[in-house]
Amino acid sequence: MVSIVFMNEALHYFGDALHEIQAERGCAVLFVSSKGKLFKKELLNVFEQSQAAFEEIRQQLKAWRDDSSFDDELLHKIKNILENSLVVKSRQSQILNLEFNATEIIGGYSHDIISPLMEIMVLVALLNKNNDPAKVSAYSFFLQLKEKFGRERALGARGLMTQSFDNREFLDRFRFLLAEQDSFKRSFFSMADDKQKKIYDSIMHGNSIRALDNLQDRLKSGHHLDIKGLTPQEWFRLTSDKINLMKKVGRELTNSLQMSEIPTDEISQASHIQITRPVEGITAEQRKFIEALPFFINLPENITSGLLQHGQVRDYKKGKLLFLAGEVSSRLHIILSGWVKSFKGRSDGEETVLQMLTSGDMIAESSVFLNATYAVSAQVVKDAVILTLPAPIIREKIKLHNELALRLLNGMSKNSHILIQEFENIRLKPATERVGWFLLKILVENGQVPDLIELPYDKSLIASYLDMKPETFSRTLKRFKDNGFKINRNSVILPNVNALCGFCDHDLAAACDRHGTPECAKPDCSGDNITDF
Repeated sequence: MVSIVFMNEALHYFGDALHEIQAERGCAVLFVSSKGKLFKKELLNVFEQSQAAFEEIRQQLKAWRDDSSFDDELLHKIKNILENSLVVKSRQSQILNLEFNATEIIGGYSHDIISPLMEIMVLVALLNKNNDPAKVSAYSFFLQLKEKFGRERALGARGLMTQSFDNREFLDRFRFLLAEQDSFKRSFFSMADDKQKKIYDSIMHGNSIRALDNLQDRLKSGHHLDIKGLTPQEWFRLTSDKINLMKKVGRELTNSLQMSEIPTDEISQASHIQITRPVEGITAEQRKFIEALPFFINLPENITSGLLQHGQVRDYKKGKLLFLAGEVSSRLHIILSGWVKSFKGRSDGEETVLQMLTSGDMIAESSVFLNATYAVSAQVVKDAVILTLPAPIIREKIKLHNELALRLLNGMSKNSHILIQEFENIRLKPATERVGWFLLKILVENGQVPDLIELPYDKSLIASYLDMKPETFSRTLKRFKDNGFKINRNSVILPNVNALCGFCDHDLAAACDRHGTPECAKPDCSGDNITDF
């Protein structure tokens, strides 16, 4: 039987360590951004405080080993965190010698310590069978929200120190961080019960919060942010005041995780109670679609509900950034409708579109499965409806159910194959063959009329996806037009139903209803007789 007091104490130890290491990250960023002129005393002080917090965990580890509540895998994760804290400690002299820049510091602390520490906290909360899964989900969202506040403190300090708030790229990144905060705050309140909401509202107020809210509102509204007179030190004080209040909220939320409305003499039966909740805003039609996806199909009801009770379905407008490369992989995204591009930024300021994803596709699932940062960025290019699931929950469920691991690995393998296929068809072929293959792909996947192709997104984006300039794409379309194709703004009409068959390959053939029938114009998929455009 898990001791409620024991588990709550463990979460408090982890919460203290998380708070101190977030503060150390912020101080280190301000110190190096000022080239060592600011916050040296504060940095030395927080070095001691963070290591003291991890030493507390180290002292408790023996008791946790002796207690049967923590399994070997969780103890191993805790041991790794403690080892990583020593690695961080070994870097302190390098930070003081300005051997790291702000970006390296933010990435290092976030990836090596903060993200895995938050995962452990969620796992500990889930391990306690007395805890309400919905409350744990709200708690997980809160931890992510606090972390986004912590990153705002570090990024804002760097921006003020280096005068980067006049830089468009920096402002876009900062706005994206604020959008993430709003998303996690909405997620927290959607899953929180009345007691958890009251805890947050009763603590999160004051002059510092009002001042920061005012700055954020002006920034999010698109107005130029006038930061004259706001020093990096004042920024750090304001944001630290806010994050210190968040620490208080976290401690109170830890004490509120237990299931409600269960008599004390019946609490031993709590582990047998199955608590399920519908996904926020989900319709019966969406639920049916989700259950038919490869990741969910034919799963037992308790596993499906166990996943979806932590999930959310939301509408995303065109242009919405879902995440950036290098961000901690906090959620698994599954597209229910619409289009999303995955892309990588280039050194020249442009971007390379890697994939165009649509209904049923998972986005960057390998990052979630491997507990790595996102390897790509993702942005909505056509209004989308997306199901998101917390990454720690996904990884915990995979540990409990091998079938989920096999399904995710199968999805990763399929995605890898598609990437290779698209590389061959997009990067290694002439422009005409790229466009012909793309049109046939859309026709095979989405075509209901055998000679009509509805273009799924803007032509400029199609050109980017096909790795060509817009003017090259326009010239190539003209070649198709000269060969009898009717090119409209949002559609292409074929001169005959077989007009694109010369661009077929084995992967497209496998998805074509006419392949292997007398109607198939290219049964060998050789592409030897592509029309001479």
